[in-house]
Amino acid sequence: MTTYDLLARLAVPAAFGTCVIGTGWLVAVGGVALLKIGAAPESLPWAMRVVWRPAGMLTTPIAAILPVTAHTRLQRDLARCDLDDALTPDRWLALRLLHGLLALAAGVLVAGVIGLPEGVPEVVLSVLGFAWGGQWLRRRRTRHATAILRQLPAYLDVLTLSVESGASLTTGLRLAIEKSTPGPLSQVFGRVLREIRSGRTRVEAFARVAEVYDLESLSALTSALIHSEGAGMSLGAVLRAQSQQRTAERFATAERLAMQAPVKMLGPLILCIFPCTFIVIAVPIVVRLLGATSQ
Repeated sequence: MTTYDLLARLAVPAAFGTCVIGTGWLVAVGGVALLKIGAAPESLPWAMRVVWRPAGMLTTPIAAILPVTAHTRLQRDLARCDLDDALTPDRWLALRLLHGLLALAAGVLVAGVIGLPEGVPEVVLSVLGFAWGGQWLRRRRTRHATAILRQLPAYLDVLTLSVESGASLTTGLRLAIEKSTPGPLSQVFGRVLREIRSGRTRVEAFARVAEVYDLESLSALTSALIHSEGAGMSLGAVLRAQSQQRTAERFATAERLAMQAPVKMLGPLILCIFPCTFIVIAVPIVVRLLGATSQ
């Protein structure tokens, strides 16, 4: 047996062994990397928590190519939903990218089973999978804004009582957070306290938080605090006036929604209730007419 034949016989086992070793090494490295990634936060939906660890391995390449403007915009959107502590913009894009890839795989499977033209279901499902994360984030922001507007009058009442009883605004914020149920507004005031602890004044902390959440009620509260600081007004009176104004706005919003309810009910009434009513009335009449004509 020549040396060439010996090398030819050993080439295939050597290549197979190299592939096995390389695959094992990659699996081990990937497993260690996945174990280092922490658990997914409970605030995310289950569909994102499922792909949380694989998405952690894509954050580094995404962060390398993500523009600064897009990073800043995503960071602001996540902060408005109180997700900036649990998510980074690159991790958020990695989650959405994995959803798009999984939807693409589902589209390939659907096209193969049903026999649809190749390319159409894959593109549609991948776009829907990628866009679902953005839609979920917008819905979460809307829910947070609604909850903040609903809870703000009660929190302002607690702050007013604390300030008028002799406590400082910082102490009132702490008491409002401790005595209330966890929610979006408690996270807003918690962010204000963190800004104050970082060295900012109370007005600067409220202004920064109002800029993050971009809500008119928080901006009005910040403007009132700035005006009271500059004019030397009583902080308790300012907070009480803000509480009364927010309560009036809440009642006005409730009245507007109540006036919109009949208009929103008109569609289901015409499409669902009226046809069912006509069917219930018409069926006995038709049965009796058919019986009479048959006789």
